[in-house]
Amino acid sequence: MASMGFTGTRVRQALRAGLGTAGAVALLFAGAPSADAGARGCNHRTCISVQGGGLRVDSVSASTTWNGDFTGHFHIWGGGLDTNSRKGFWGYHQQFTVRVGRDLPNRSVVCAEGWEHVDGGFQSRGRACEEIHL
Repeated sequence: MASMGFTGTRVRQALRAGLGTAGAVALLFAGAPSADAGARGCNHRTCISVQGGGLRVDSVSASTTWNGDFTGHFHIWGGGLDTNSRKGFWGYHQQFTVRVGRDLPNRSVVCAEGWEHVDGGFQSRGRACEEIHL
């Protein structure tokens, strides 16, 4: 009889483990939150905004922070992107946007960097990055 109790305990443990796994799988397919292409972040005086859902990226935008105005250009790269904006004055609410319209590889990192043009050279005004993943 003692072995029956041991077997019963093992069966209960196996069932609990199986139900836990089944519950996790059910959450995955029932719409558990996932990080996707819709993301925004800032670093120093540069911000990045990624529009889309899942791995699909509709567009990537670079902008300045409040009081982060500068004269220069933005560079957006990563996940197969590599584009520079025109040189100009970039003030708050102005954005440089790159249209993408496709899936990017899972775990791609997309970055935007602001470059101020100073005395014939360039000075970084921040690099903001976001990871595209499921």
